[in-house]
This record gives sequence, structure tokens and C-alpha cells, in this order.
Amino acid sequence: MRQAVIHLGMLLAVWGSLADSVLAHPVSLTDAVVDVRDDSTRLKLSITAEDLVLYYELIPNKEFRVPQNLLLEASKKHRSFLQSRLQFIDQSGQAMELVYQGIDTSKIPQEGVLQTELKSRWLTYQWKIVSGTNPKFMTVSQTFGELQPATMDCMFLQNGFLLEKTKQLTSGQVYSVELDWENPPTKRPDLAELKATRERQLRDRLGISSYSSLYSFLYLSGREVRHEILVPVLTLQEWFGIEREDPDFLSVQEQEAVADQVFQLIAKNPMEINGDVVEPALARVNFFGLDIRDFAFNKPPKKISVYQARIGIIVVYKPEVGVVKSMKMTWNSYNKFAPMLRSTVLVKTEDPFGHFFVQDAPEFAYEVPVVKPVKLPPLRTAVKARKVNSADALRIADEFINRVYTSVNHENPAARYKQLSELGVGRSLVEFYLGLERDLKMAEQGGSVMTVHSTKVTDCSHEHDGNTLKLNLTWELVGSVEHWGHIHTRKDTFRGQVELTAERGRWIIRSFGTDDQKRHPIETRVRY
Repeated sequence: MRQAVIHLGMLLAVWGSLADSVLAHPVSLTDAVVDVRDDSTRLKLSITAEDLVLYYELIPNKEFRVPQNLLLEASKKHRSFLQSRLQFIDQSGQAMELVYQGIDTSKIPQEGVLQTELKSRWLTYQWKIVSGTNPKFMTVSQTFGELQPATMDCMFLQNGFLLEKTKQLTSGQVYSVELDWENPPTKRPDLAELKATRERQLRDRLGISSYSSLYSFLYLSGREVRHEILVPVLTLQEWFGIEREDPDFLSVQEQEAVADQVFQLIAKNPMEINGDVVEPALARVNFFGLDIRDFAFNKPPKKISVYQARIGIIVVYKPEVGVVKSMKMTWNSYNKFAPMLRSTVLVKTEDPFGHFFVQDAPEFAYEVPVVKPVKLPPLRTAVKARKVNSADALRIADEFINRVYTSVNHENPAARYKQLSELGVGRSLVEFYLGLERDLKMAEQGGSVMTVHSTKVTDCSHEHDGNTLKLNLTWELVGSVEHWGHIHTRKDTFRGQVELTAERGRWIIRSFGTDDQKRHPIETRVRY
């Protein structure tokens, strides 16, 4: 009897120790190794014996061991739990099939597992993922956190070689990788190689280092303040909920409702320009998938996977009059899924810098530098010549084309119109300027007007008769639009005619027209 009491006391002590262990370490830990091959994918998922004890309330025997047969029986039940809560998704948003291959239980001894060893004894499940041939993207999601928090360390390999550092996923979190089959890894990388690969990927992904992070960009100029936000759809799901018919996809109509919710969320955060509160105007909304190159195009909306999609939304704040001299933004939209907002601030051509909005310091204020327009001298080249030669005609054409198109770069409307009026543009000044803006809009970037970087006349023929100079021209223009920290640059080729007249010792415009405009492919690079 005394011996039985002693055994009972020891058993209670062990269970007390187990309870303390559960309270001290209540997180389910799993390890996933995903090896993507050109024709299939192998998955090894390891769990601790402790997980089985916690999930299935397994009781140790009088020797303070959890019996092997209980653990093995529980491992069979746990297979369906894991497979139902582990999801791999292809680039089209469809779930990939998991084909069970078996389980390695060799780390579970016949005599059972001591309570003190539950965390160090692992069982490894194996599946084959039907991923197709040379998958471009793969997304993984786990929702193991049913009874307690669950963390999965996920390592992606390609043809047996490490792709990236191990990623830790909490329950409900999503992680995506891009696979390069033209230049796949061929050796085990060291830390320097991993860093170099990471930097290359950052360039290839246009500075977007994570598919599951929230990004904010603040563009400040004398013309406007622009706030651009990229938010994963799953983050929005946790933030304010998203109603949809299909739990895995978001229809185009449902996207419109989500976009309105995000805009209302942004609108709740006040913006002051020159001391006045300014309301935001919605400039652009896009839903992006995994392919970062989609940022270079304004593609039509389509049904998207909620696990892989992000919404990109751009709002613009313009001063009531004049130019932006100062701004102050307050950000109040915080919750446990977005406890802060890290913004990249881009001021004209200055180096970008970061700013953190947090609850204790929710404001950001900035004095925007005012650029004083450079006064340009009148166009006088060969204005008094009896006959304008070809070289002078080319110089006149080059300067004229440059002054016409760079007028759009002025932040102050008065400066834009002054530059054009000094070229002789008269009553039709506004109409003329709007025509320039139409020519320079980048439809792929939501209709934004390019900043002009350079112009060059590549072909010029001319007729000079008294005070009149007629020019038949071909010219090139290079300009860019910037969104999401990416600079989208395009070259356009124009053909047209310009007629100038000599008046008061300078050339002024009598007529200007374009016959043809060819838009060349957009090049995209990262600014920061």
C-alpha cells in the first residue's frame, strides 16, 4: 500500500512537471523541408512527440513514459489533421495534391518516451506534392494552431539545394517562393552566397522582399503628396474581414468592395498640406499576384487567390492653392496584425528614407523644398540669318522640343504655363498643355504623366523663308513614372511638324503638331 502511494505521488509529480512544461512551452513546433524537383516535389514534415501528447491527451505509464503504441496510434490520427491543415498552392491559386508516402517513427523507442524527452523525439511524415513540371511559384500555408499556438519552420530546397534561409510560419501565415529553372542552384551555398542570392532576388523582385508584408510609400513633391500602400489580402482578412463566396478566391466584384474598404481605412488618417486638412483622392487600385513584374503593367482585373494576392492602392493629396510647402500625416490605423506602419519616404530626387508610424508617435511632418524655376533665355539661334543652315535648324529644333516637353516637369502650374508662353503659345495655352499631358500619359501605370528626363531630335529637315522656319522632325523622349518604389521608364518616338516665326529677335511658335507617336517597352528598376 505504501509503495502504491509512493508511485501515485511520483506520478502526480511527473504530471505536475508535464503541466508546468506545457504552460512554459505551449507552442506546437513542426519542421517542414520542401524539395522542389523539375517533375515533382517532396515534403518531409517533422513533429515532436510532445505535440501528440498535447493534442490527444496521452497519459504516461507508471515508469513515467508515454507508451510507444499510444504515440504510434496518435501519429496515425494526426496525419489527417496535418494534411487537412497544410496547403501548397500553385501560381494560379489552385491547391496542389498531397500524396502520402509514409512516416518515420524510428526515433520513438519501444519502451516509450520519457516526459523529459517529449520535445526531442521527432516523427517525420513524408508526402509527394503534385506540383507539375518546373513550377514557377509555390505558396505554403499552415493552420495547425487549433489547441495552442503553432509554429512551422519551413525550408525550401530546389533539386536538393537550399534556396533561402529557413522561414518561420505561425498558424495562418502564408509564405511564397519563386523558382528559377534557367539558373537553378547547383551547389550547397555558404552565407555569402545566400546573401548574394538574397540581393539578386531583391533586385529581381523590384525591392519587394516579402510576399506577405505590408508596404507603404510616401511621395512628396511640390505638386502633391502621394500615399501608396501594398497590403496582402490575408492581412486585410484578419484586419477587417473580407466577405466572399469562395474561401480561396476573390472575384472582381468582391475586389471592388475590398478596395473601397481599404480606401476608407486610409481616409480615416488625416493629412495636412500647408496647414490645411486635405481629403484624399483615389488615383489607382490594382490587385497583384506573385509575379512582381505585374507592377509594370496596369493589367485588367481578374479572379485572384486570397493566399497570394495583394492590393495596391494609391491616394493623392493636392494643395488647395499653390504648391506643397509642408505636410503632416497622422496614422491611427493599428491592430495586432498591423501594430505599426513603416513607410519609405521619397522626396523628389533625394535619397529615400524610412519612417515608422506607431501609436505613441503617429505623426510625420516634413518641409518640402521649393524648387525655383530656372529662367531660360529666348531662342535666338540664327534668328537673323538670311538662310538657316541644317546645323542651326537642328539646334533650334532640339532646344524647342526640349523646352516644350520639360514644361510638364514644373510643380507650379504658373511656371509650366510661363515656359510655354515664352515659346509663343498664346490663347490655346491650356489646351496645348493638356495635349502634352495626353502624349506623356503612361496607361500601363494608371494614366500617370511621365516626368521628362531627356529629348533628342534624330531627324530634321527644314524650310526657311523670311521670318518663317518650318521644321519636319523626328524626335525621341525619355520619361518615367514612379510607383511602389519602382521607376518605370519609357522611350517614345514622335514625328511631327513645327512652324516658328521670328519676332522681336527670337523664335516663337506659330504651329506645332505630331503625326505619329511610337511607345517603346517599359523598363522597370528599383529606386532604393
